[in-house]
Amino acid sequence: MTINLQTLKCGECGSGVLRRSGLNQYTCAHCGSMSIVEDDVSDRLERVLEQVKDEAGRRLAAEHSARQRHVVKSMAIAASAIVVLVTVVFAVTALLVGGKEPAGTGTVAAASTAPRAIPVDGLKFDPPRQVLVGSGSPARPRLLVVARNETGVALERPSVKAIFYDGDSRIGEGSESLPIGTLAPGETAPVLIDLPSDRNVTRQEVQVAALSAPYRSVEGPRLQFTRVRLVQQQDELRLVGRIVNARKDTAMLTGVEVLATLYDDAGAIIGFGRGFSQANEIKPGERSAADVRIERLGNRQVPIAAWDYRIDYNLSEHEQQGRTRVLSAGRVIRTAGGPEIFHPSMRLGSEDLLADEAERFDLAQIELLALVPARNVTQRPVYLAEVVNRSSEAIALAPSAVISRYDGSKLDGTTAVAGPAYLYPGERFPVLLEPRETDRISSTRVEWKPMRRAALPGPRAPLQVRIDDTRAATSSVLVNFSRRYSYKYVEVSGTVANPGQAIVRKPRLWVSLRDADGKLAGFTLLDNLPAIAPGESVPFQAKVDQFGRDFASVDTLYQSD
Repeated sequence: MTINLQTLKCGECGSGVLRRSGLNQYTCAHCGSMSIVEDDVSDRLERVLEQVKDEAGRRLAAEHSARQRHVVKSMAIAASAIVVLVTVVFAVTALLVGGKEPAGTGTVAAASTAPRAIPVDGLKFDPPRQVLVGSGSPARPRLLVVARNETGVALERPSVKAIFYDGDSRIGEGSESLPIGTLAPGETAPVLIDLPSDRNVTRQEVQVAALSAPYRSVEGPRLQFTRVRLVQQQDELRLVGRIVNARKDTAMLTGVEVLATLYDDAGAIIGFGRGFSQANEIKPGERSAADVRIERLGNRQVPIAAWDYRIDYNLSEHEQQGRTRVLSAGRVIRTAGGPEIFHPSMRLGSEDLLADEAERFDLAQIELLALVPARNVTQRPVYLAEVVNRSSEAIALAPSAVISRYDGSKLDGTTAVAGPAYLYPGERFPVLLEPRETDRISSTRVEWKPMRRAALPGPRAPLQVRIDDTRAATSSVLVNFSRRYSYKYVEVSGTVANPGQAIVRKPRLWVSLRDADGKLAGFTLLDNLPAIAPGESVPFQAKVDQFGRDFASVDTLYQSD
């Protein structure tokens, strides 16, 4: 669906009955088609819809009064109708100019009488500077402008325009809105404007478009993260935070927007990013997370000395009600220091990063067992190992790590490993490490992902794995049409049964070979098993290459989630 912003009609059926169904999302009540609009368009559309509702109410009231006057001729009834009409007008006016209620308690009280037109000279600019955004050949030249609100009132997403010159020649222009919904009095915010491509810019003029205050707003407490981390993985920077709706009334948090900014030791801005909460609406008592990706500006080698963030949000009592912007004082929260550094190959989810201390798995209880030297099918040296959960009471959730391989003091590379969704006490999953530049691995260093824990018995649906047959055999492989290698393998067949009451949709099965001493001799992962209904079973057959000594037994580890 498209929305005609001039007539406010649905582009599919022409109906004018539109209702907000999500963040920046509108649904036609007649045909059900949906439209998603940009943030600034959404704000304008909310205001127009409110005006349409008010106008429709006034028109219906006027029509009703006209009918009453036409049917009833007496002056007494006409006078009564006039009194009622005046009362309605007075009530609507009182609602529009009525006092605001604190945002922490009671219902949401909106004020729409804030000045909409504000002198543009109240938005000041620091001297703009040209910066490179990104690194290497994809880096883009852009103009960094820092705006400062000295108007004395909150501004609704100001827009900045830059006109570029080469000497006296005007060569282009560009405009961009600030990356935050509301700029509070005294706050500053950065904005990036694209520079003309392949043109020399010797100077620029920075202007501001018309300024306005939020249409519906209320004073309220600042919203801040209950847990927050600045994380760096190579050139990628992320601010991850948890948002909790701790209100005591029924108001939902909507349109939650985060602006994060980085500074060097001189206080200059060296990066910023904008993000949103993962949930469109956060009801009282609920929580969500925001994951903000931050773009570095200029030289990436400049250390990060400090960072801050601010959260812009709205309140809404229910889906059909318009959003009310919350204006908060002192909402910029600053932290000294740089980011936490993690290996770039590690996959870090917001749930793992933001887990409370009581929710974290003790990393001292997970271990990489000693390496077992072996040879692959082309007789290249490889090493087999296992990750084991040493805890007796906690389940490790989705364990993973990055293992650095060393030949003496020389780093040979890294291997990223990921285990099942739940690793129970005493369970272990197999790992294969292959030297790249050398022929041996003399030592390893393990960087574990921040992991969460679960208490026993845990959420994993139980499966019953039965080994029905094992058959050892040999095969060969021809490399480069010149050399043939022989290797051993074992065919393992069996069944996986579901004794539970729920369907297991994505079962996975690790099948491991062990020698007479119990050491790992080879393994494979079966991740193409079909879903298993309650009380049913499925057969499996696995071809497991034997890299170590001759096998004596077979072990399995399953994942049912």
